[in-house]
Amino acid sequence: MLKEQITAEMKEAMKAGDAALLSTLRMLLAAFNNMEIEKRGQGQIQPEEKDYQAVVKKEVKKRQEAIEAYKLAGRTESQAKEEQELKVLSIYLPEEMGEAEVKVIVETVVAEKGTNNMGMLIGEVMKRTEGRADGGLVAKLVKEKIG
Repeated sequence: MLKEQITAEMKEAMKAGDAALLSTLRMLLAAFNNMEIEKRGQGQIQPEEKDYQAVVKKEVKKRQEAIEAYKLAGRTESQAKEEQELKVLSIYLPEEMGEAEVKVIVETVVAEKGTNNMGMLIGEVMKRTEGRADGGLVAKLVKEKIG
């Protein structure tokens, strides 16, 4: 499970004295713990692996947005820190689906649903790709298909 893997790697980072890696992994574990508390509040006893993956994706997105903001503001030191964290977090992301795979799913969903409701179609495609597809790519392919 992802949480156990990150906990083990955090211990290794402590032993190795890698402060940057340790900081990023601690932040990720804190985000996992927050998600677990939130899930318990909703009545879900044990989060699923996809919940942990969703946390990693959310943290990656935060870093990407921060990098852009720091780049625009000319804050290179902060940008470098965020890029380093992004590099660590990217290791834990599931492998992204290729455009051809996503296109097949888009075509299937459009044929099954028989609607031009772009939001509903994108939502269904994202659900079927289990978070392994880029949202921008999915939106582009759906738009082309129902265009």
